[in-house]
Amino acid sequence: MTNITPLFPGQNSPDDPEPHELDLEGVRTSCLACGGSLVDSPTYDRYLVCPRCRFHYTMSARRRVEMLADSGTFRETSRWIRSLDPLSFSARVTYRERLLQDQDRTGLTEAVVTGVCTIGGTPAVLVVLDFGFLGGSMGLVVGEKVALALQLAARKRYPAVAVINSGGARIQEGVLSLMQMAKTIVAANEMHERGVPLVSVLGDPATGQVYASFGTQADLIFAEPGAHVGFAPFRAVKEHSGASLTVGQHTGEVHFRHGMLDGVVDRERIKHVVSTTLELLRPEFRLAKRRRGRPPRTRPRRMEAWEMVRLARHEGRPTSRHYIDQVFANLVELHGDRQYADASEVITGIARLAGQSVIVIGQEKAPPSGMISSSEDDAPRDLSPSGSITPEGFGKARRAILFAARFNLPIVTLVDTPGPALDLEAWERGQAHAISQSISTLLGVEVPTIAVVIGEGGSEAALAFAVTDRVLMLQNAIYTPISPERAAIAELRDSAAAEQVVGALRLTSIDCRRMGIVDDIVREPDGGAHRDPLEASRLLKRALMVEITEMVERHRGTLVRRRQKKYRNIGESGRPFRSALRREMNVWRRALGASVRALRAGQDEDDDRAASRNIIG
Repeated sequence: MTNITPLFPGQNSPDDPEPHELDLEGVRTSCLACGGSLVDSPTYDRYLVCPRCRFHYTMSARRRVEMLADSGTFRETSRWIRSLDPLSFSARVTYRERLLQDQDRTGLTEAVVTGVCTIGGTPAVLVVLDFGFLGGSMGLVVGEKVALALQLAARKRYPAVAVINSGGARIQEGVLSLMQMAKTIVAANEMHERGVPLVSVLGDPATGQVYASFGTQADLIFAEPGAHVGFAPFRAVKEHSGASLTVGQHTGEVHFRHGMLDGVVDRERIKHVVSTTLELLRPEFRLAKRRRGRPPRTRPRRMEAWEMVRLARHEGRPTSRHYIDQVFANLVELHGDRQYADASEVITGIARLAGQSVIVIGQEKAPPSGMISSSEDDAPRDLSPSGSITPEGFGKARRAILFAARFNLPIVTLVDTPGPALDLEAWERGQAHAISQSISTLLGVEVPTIAVVIGEGGSEAALAFAVTDRVLMLQNAIYTPISPERAAIAELRDSAAAEQVVGALRLTSIDCRRMGIVDDIVREPDGGAHRDPLEASRLLKRALMVEITEMVERHRGTLVRRRQKKYRNIGESGRPFRSALRREMNVWRRALGASVRALRAGQDEDDDRAASRNIIG
């Protein structure tokens, strides 16, 4: 995408003195941003997007409805609710006059259009703000219409899509306008409680009370490229900071890097992304149990532990990204922890597996040459190029787990990490708390959970993604509480001696299954998954299909009780404990037998002595 300086309301183009907010749709012949021709451009005519630089112009609510809703399906709701003047607000132009002017100019009764439609065949409720009507601000009527629409969505269990194009507060209605934030959040909470999806699409601008209320309560949030996004308008931020700010510092791309958005999506693709998301979250897409019994267990050939470590760390070994692309379909990624950043070492998203919508969470090892500079505006911040999991990575995964719980979706995690980030900054940002919160959340979530150790299952970071109902492990993967090198330093004061201590760590798939840490082993192609990544993907997909088919119909409460009992009893009733107990019993049995024999031998000697005395006497 061509880098451009976005224009926002109130900022004039250097090439055209007319403000962007006063641009009349469809009358321009050249682009405000790049000067390119807009004449006879289907992209501009339909989407109001420059075909050359991809600058996104302001679009009215009616045109957004046409763009998102399937043709002929939109039915408007609450159309005749109109604004009054509750405070008799009077200024240079009275509030009543402003309302009448904007109603005549836009053809709308208020700054929001709500209704029911289908999007890509999925029934949905649409809530679309119009910036052309008093800056898309939220007054009494806007708040009421939004609340009614979200309550309708909750009642009918239709997903809701909110297009946010708002520039601030409705000051003419005073504190009554402020109260609409609470009203719309109450309605959004009702949707959350009923497990009904809410998706936000942020246009230019998306600020103020709308953005800071139901707009950011959405389960997924997307923004258009270059959109001015934030609580305060850009001018207010600039005045408050007292510093020289550039326009690009307050855009959707910046919010995406800081983990506040799930994606920056071009207007031409937004219907596809939204419709795919809604389809994945439709309750009718659930897998029914279709078979009984399980295939025979994999019996892998035992290898030297160090050889398996080398295979698990092989630079060509398939990563989570490869398996997600090959095993799952229709992936819509979830980005960000909604706190600080979008951690690139963790991939989360909604996808489909064997016809069942699932949440997939993968730990991704970035290649050494694939590090992304944080100075690139369109790239998420790469906090952990080595694949170590940061607090933001754990937070991102936890958000995905809670998302799965809300919509009753099974969870599949892919484990491949050297461990948690150990730098001081990570611990200052709450690394220990993030790890414990991840473990606690995954243990308590009331949906089926499956983990697969696909490469290096490193210590606490691996555990936080693998306390699941079923744990699978690829044949040549490893699972360890500490890296072999750190173990060698601790025991032998020499990291080069890792090969000598690796066997004692019992980190291979065979060892982990014997100890009851993992439930089954997934076979790999001969020589390792890197020899045939597509075949490795096929084998993993088959194993996951078997697991998920077995689990989808289990009662949610039963899942949690069994999961917590499983991890409560690890080390007590598993094979290692039984073997140790058997050995101990054998020792005691032999000792007891020896004692009994000794007692009997002593009794016999006493009897013999007594008999001898009797004979002599």
